[in-house]
Amino acid sequence: MKTKDFHILPEETVEIEGKPKPTSEFLDDYYRTLGDGTLEYLGIRTGFEKLNKATLGLDGLIVLGGIAGAGKTSLALQLAFDASDDNTPTLFYSLEMPRRAILTKILNRLAKVSYSNILLKGRQYLTGIEGEKKLLSADDANKLTTSKDALKKISEKFYLRTRERGEADINFATVEQEINFVKATHKAERILVVIDHLQVFNAGKDYRPTDQIDKENMLITGFKGISEQTGATIILISQKNKAGFTSRGLQTIKGSVDIVYLADVVMFLDTPQEKKKREKFRAGAKGSWQDTDQDEDDIIAHYGSDPRKDIDLLIEKNRYNAPTAIKMKFNGEHSEFTEAPPE
Repeated sequence: MKTKDFHILPEETVEIEGKPKPTSEFLDDYYRTLGDGTLEYLGIRTGFEKLNKATLGLDGLIVLGGIAGAGKTSLALQLAFDASDDNTPTLFYSLEMPRRAILTKILNRLAKVSYSNILLKGRQYLTGIEGEKKLLSADDANKLTTSKDALKKISEKFYLRTRERGEADINFATVEQEINFVKATHKAERILVVIDHLQVFNAGKDYRPTDQIDKENMLITGFKGISEQTGATIILISQKNKAGFTSRGLQTIKGSVDIVYLADVVMFLDTPQEKKKREKFRAGAKGSWQDTDQDEDDIIAHYGSDPRKDIDLLIEKNRYNAPTAIKMKFNGEHSEFTEAPPE
């Protein structure tokens, strides 16, 4: 039986899938993506000018870390409110706090009326149904009714989802569907999404992690995919780990290292309490770095009666700019952050 000589077989063109293209084929498209001077920022504008300049506006996947009680939810809620007020639709997923608590925090900041007074005495001032007696001072009553108007103004673009009874499940599938729904409803190019918080998010029945690290790998990878597919800016609130009391930086975020590698921006709220403990640790102080009443007393004595607490917003990873620290003031009484004035 004769066989064909391999060397005289006819040549055939072979198509290679996935062959790379030279950069020259992308340059014109790249140039057209650049700004023409009409945009001040690339991402979503916040109410904090220093933060806007540092990040060029919020964009992509953002991790906001901090210890319990540092004000993470208050800051994220303020960012979400300001985005809605600037005409950017916002989805806020509150996985631990009920809707009533979140709305009360908003009114608490807007009206500068105490959280407890709004909960216990606010009905007659917010429903318009007069009570038998005046429960709030005339000043507080006026501020509360004015804040009601501000809340109403943003309410059509502010979506608040919770895990309360009767609410639909919150998982990867529903989050992506709801982002697309809100974008379509408002014909919006941009949307801000807040997940409060990452460690308690349930990805869905199709995701079966083997342990906590595997779960956090799945979560950050999933949210990165949702951000890229929908174009949404997503803020993931995350707890700090114990290293936050002895050091600062990306290693202090709780969970998998993928969290900080896949995020576009990683920022932390850094409290005086943590700074004090780091100083003790560096000085070789003996004993536990855990919270102590004495530390709390020292901090309270330092601030005196001023309810505004110094706190730094540390931007440790920043896709569009250099890492930086923004000095802030946090008024826990009114759930409000402000940028500290120049020294």
